[in-house]
Amino acid sequence: MSTPTDTASGKIVFDHILPEKTGCLAFVAPGEILRITDIHGRQVVDMAVFNRANPRDKLSTSYSRTRYKPAPGQKFVPRDKLLTGDILLSTICTPLMRIGEESAERKGIHDVHHRMCNRELYEYYGYPGRTGCHEAIADLMAPFGLLPEDIPDTLDLFMNYHHDCAKGHWVIEEGVTNPGDYIEFEAVADCIVALSNCPMDVIAPVNGFKCSPVHVQVRKP
Repeated sequence: MSTPTDTASGKIVFDHILPEKTGCLAFVAPGEILRITDIHGRQVVDMAVFNRANPRDKLSTSYSRTRYKPAPGQKFVPRDKLLTGDILLSTICTPLMRIGEESAERKGIHDVHHRMCNRELYEYYGYPGRTGCHEAIADLMAPFGLLPEDIPDTLDLFMNYHHDCAKGHWVIEEGVTNPGDYIEFEAVADCIVALSNCPMDVIAPVNGFKCSPVHVQVRKP
C-alpha cells in the first residue's frame, strides 16, 4: 500500500495491489472515486458495499437493477445488468455509489444475480478445505459487528455470467476484460467497500482457471 499522492486526477488516498485469492477493505467518502483495475485480465472481483453509518444497511443488487428512476413517461422495466450512471442501492434503497467509467469494450459484464463462492460449494464439488468470497468478505466485516449471515449478495465485477433461456439455466464463461481494464464508482454515501479477489480456479471458468492480482485505488476528485 502506498502513501497518498497527488495526481492529475486528484489525490490518491488508498492505493493497493490486491493479491490473488485475498480480500481488502476500502473506505470511500462521498464524492471520492473507487477504481478497480484488472491488471492481467479475466479476473473477477466480488464487491460488497456497506453504509458506514450503519453497516447493516448494505448493497442490494436486485434493488440496484430494478429500482432505478427512468425518465418521466418511461415505463418501469426491471433490468438484468448495471451500467455507467446507475446507482447502487442498499437493502432499504439508500443510494450508496454511482457507477462511473468502465473501460472494457463490452460494458456491463458484471454479475448481479449470482451468490458468492463459499466453503460449502468447494466441498460439494470435491475441494474440501477451500474458502471462498463469502468467507473473505465475512472476515473483513466481522470487526463491524456483522455475522456471515449478514453479508449481502455481491456485485461480481468482470464476471461473464448470463442466462440461457433455451436451456433454462445460467452460464459462466471466461471474462471479457483485457489487461488494464477498469471500472470506477463514485461514492454517494460514506461507504465501506469489502472486496474479495475471487479465488475460483476450479469448477467453472470464472477467472479462466487462473487467478491474478487487481489494483484498488480511491481518489479524491
